[in-house]
Amino acid sequence: MRLSNLGTEQLREKDRSFVFHPSTHLAKHSRGETPNRIMAGAEGVYIWDTEGRRSLDGFGGLYCVNMGYGCTEIAEAIARQAHELPFAHVYASQGTEPVALLAEAVVEYFGQNMRRVYFGLSGSDANETNIKLVWYYNNILGRPEKKKIISRNRGYHGSGLVTGSLTGLPFFHNFFDLPLDLVRHTTTPHYYRQARVEESEEAFSRRCADELEALILAEGPETVAAFIGEPVLGTGGIVPPPKGYWTSIQAVLDKYDILLIADEVVCGFARTGEKFGSHLYNMRPDFVTIAKGLSSAYLPISGSIIGDRVWSVLEQGTEKHGALGHGWTYSGHTLCAAAALANIRLLKEKIFWSMSAMLDRIGKTG
Repeated sequence: MRLSNLGTEQLREKDRSFVFHPSTHLAKHSRGETPNRIMAGAEGVYIWDTEGRRSLDGFGGLYCVNMGYGCTEIAEAIARQAHELPFAHVYASQGTEPVALLAEAVVEYFGQNMRRVYFGLSGSDANETNIKLVWYYNNILGRPEKKKIISRNRGYHGSGLVTGSLTGLPFFHNFFDLPLDLVRHTTTPHYYRQARVEESEEAFSRRCADELEALILAEGPETVAAFIGEPVLGTGGIVPPPKGYWTSIQAVLDKYDILLIADEVVCGFARTGEKFGSHLYNMRPDFVTIAKGLSSAYLPISGSIIGDRVWSVLEQGTEKHGALGHGWTYSGHTLCAAAALANIRLLKEKIFWSMSAMLDRIGKTG
């Protein structure tokens, strides 16, 4: 259903005149020198514009429309919740049914000794939350100097101040005074471009781990708090890790008591064939960042899944110092939670049931 009777050119003009677009050449856009296609509808894997041109959306929006367009079950869940309770905050122990059910579903869906979920609206704010909690964790443990975060070159973790710094792509740093000083970057695990002549994947993985260890020792292990990485590099090129990479990296992190943040914003919710990329590569994260596929982008929602050893320290901190002073107004938004809960139910009922049935058939036929 259209919101107006405006034609395509009129909409393009309004778009050029009033919208501040991300990752866009602002001057060229304002002058009309770059195409500004106005999207109008979508169904399944296709999306079309106001002129009726239909495209196969192989990118899935921005790696986010996991369940496809026009999913009635998610849309109906949003509508029901909007009529019943469109918003209620979750500050100071207040809760809602969709948020409680979603948190349980997420913790059970990931497994691996995860304890709680903190909800936000984007992967960027989820990673900001993760870093704040890493710093809080080390302060409570009496290690105020253990604050540096190591990311990878070409990794993408958001566009905020800390998260933009974690992102290892200069485009997101230029003219923003980033990266911040507490962030360091290490080797990109890109075997095709970074491996030496005749270096095996396993040897390259060991070298990545050795270079990480050398960086930790140069900085001082007592100053390094966490390592963040996507199971599969997303914006940096859709690059799977070489063989043995995460096993080698985990050994270094364990050696120096460094937390692991698995950024699953792109890899999570069946995009790798497993529930999460961490499962595929046998990662043991302390934090897991989720967004995008959590609701299949039907509404904005993200989450920081907190592991057992971190959660126990957070509880200790509030026992000593009172309530933890962190929050977003829309944390645990009821409509977003309803959309995500419907999405996870569909993943369980349709996607993984179908995959299990397919694998059973393959096994039976040889």
